[in-house]
Amino acid sequence: MRLSLSLLWLAVTGLALLVVASASGPRIVNSVGKVLPPDAARLSQQIYRFMGDEPTSLDVSVNLYVGGWNEFLFERLLATDENGKLIPAAAARWTVSPDGKTWTFDLRKQAKWSDGRPVTARDFEYSYRRFLAPETANPYASFYYDIKGARAYNQGKMNDPRLLGVRATDDYTLVIEVEHPAPYLGLIAAFPTSHPVPRWQVEKYGQKWTEAENCVTNSSYALVEWKHGDRMVFVLDRNYNGPVKGSVERIIRTFQHPSSANLLPYENDEVGRVAVQANELSRVLNNPVLKSQLVSSPADGTWYLFFQTRKPPFNRLKVRQAISHAIDRESICRVMLRRAGRPAYSMLTPTFDAYADYRQVQAFNPALAKQMLAEAGYPGGRGFPVVELWLREAAPETKLVAEAIQGMLKDHLGIRLTIRSADYPVFTDQMFNWKIPMGFVPFYADYRDPKNMLDMIWHPREAGTGRHDWMHAEFARLLDRADAEPNAAARTALYRQAERILVSDVGGVFVYHPIAYELYKPWLKGVKKNKFGGYSFIMTDVYIGTR
Repeated sequence: MRLSLSLLWLAVTGLALLVVASASGPRIVNSVGKVLPPDAARLSQQIYRFMGDEPTSLDVSVNLYVGGWNEFLFERLLATDENGKLIPAAAARWTVSPDGKTWTFDLRKQAKWSDGRPVTARDFEYSYRRFLAPETANPYASFYYDIKGARAYNQGKMNDPRLLGVRATDDYTLVIEVEHPAPYLGLIAAFPTSHPVPRWQVEKYGQKWTEAENCVTNSSYALVEWKHGDRMVFVLDRNYNGPVKGSVERIIRTFQHPSSANLLPYENDEVGRVAVQANELSRVLNNPVLKSQLVSSPADGTWYLFFQTRKPPFNRLKVRQAISHAIDRESICRVMLRRAGRPAYSMLTPTFDAYADYRQVQAFNPALAKQMLAEAGYPGGRGFPVVELWLREAAPETKLVAEAIQGMLKDHLGIRLTIRSADYPVFTDQMFNWKIPMGFVPFYADYRDPKNMLDMIWHPREAGTGRHDWMHAEFARLLDRADAEPNAAARTALYRQAERILVSDVGGVFVYHPIAYELYKPWLKGVKKNKFGGYSFIMTDVYIGTR
């Protein structure tokens, strides 16, 4: 049976402080047996608090967008370290066949769910079949189309899940077969949507299986309280015996809508870490204490504009080109973002091997923008309809950038935009069903391979399964060739050719690559610097240190 919050907390605080001897003196051992570093605060202080919007569900395996930032609740086959390198998790080891098409995962035989049941390969088999089933309408289903039979099954062209290339050969061996060599499959297996779910709870409680009283997990933390409208509480799960054990005893997520986020909770010591919005960066830099706690990390992400390219007026290439040339990205990054971004002219970021400089293709050129719009039949913007620009749960800096784009299009092209902000589920549903005339949205790489940012977002798909309606046959052909190309250099060349088409045909207007700024309290320890010049926040690494 799952322990109640009161019993779990009593188990933590009621025990005598555990210590072990070491060369540097006694160290603290937490309630799952993890020895904390020498500078760790006492056990009763090992509580990490953060703020985020309230999820509608924790069932991220069928819809990532409904419950972000709780990925530490479920353990996937593999995990990644601060540099993105694969490490064991639910699978103790894995092998790949010589042809690259068969991956075999050997699960830890002692692994348990939070209710004490064993975690088996059959749990993963069930879960993979579930999130690929067409009835789940998983927006990330195409993420798994490399798996044998996944596309046909997800699109209803094949109805037998036993024909999927995911099968448990026994209780502790999972085999995944792919259609072609997929060197990135391990990264997909480590992605948050690839976690197992407890079949017995899903089938018993349906959509309510992730409520606190029903939620069974397989990671280092378990959900013990979900007070709707207020907070969630997670505690270390004593049934977890895997390699990725957490450090802090409790995690408390207080609900806060992203649009109301600010630095006040951080300055009041209510949280140990906070993102710094662009409109607050100047204040932080002018405050000696806050400035000393500021860190920056280049993000593998891109903010871009997208369109309904199959409907007027955006079905005309010259209209899209005009918009791309009317946006001054340098000014946006310098003034609105206060250097919290670098100008983007492509989907891929400079951290990708396949990155190429397409600056001239979508460069800021107001005169050329006016010419293009006139040639499209809208000289000076005459006859161009008022367009609604959609934002997704817009943070203050996103609104500033959107307003800047609004002003630039009006000043340089005579195009009028109205701005609409929608919450995450509504925006996502409208985007995947191609009902947004023009939107401004980011995409952050799930893994550092061009397939993720190019194929995942831009490969032509049906409404409901693909983000955008833009379609280009040669672009799709190049992506498909890259999928089947075993040579790394040739594969990179194909992706570069494909991205040039995306940029030239203006499938999207690429605006900026974010640079994340965050504040970290001196007592928040365990955050590691990665080889890309940024910081990787991994929940199980974090602990509370002495001041």
